[in-house]
Amino acid sequence: MGAVDEARVHKWLWAVRVFKTRSLATDACRGGHVRVNGSPAKPAAPVRVGDRVEARVHGRPRVLEVVRVIDKRVSAPLAAECLVDHS
Repeated sequence: MGAVDEARVHKWLWAVRVFKTRSLATDACRGGHVRVNGSPAKPAAPVRVGDRVEARVHGRPRVLEVVRVIDKRVSAPLAAECLVDHS
């Protein structure tokens, strides 16, 4: 399934289907709409299991906990297993 120890935050957000494209995830990071463990995240910021990712998606805040790190896009049911949504 493409499980790894760490991944870039923009790739992880795209892989777990928070953003439709990687470029949208990258733009959100560059625009200051993504935080990892409370700190503003650039697209290349690493995420690991247990990290808390906050993202503003379509004007709505999402608070996600990383359960599994993946860097390839997977089906929606598999993507749902990779995060816990605390929103």
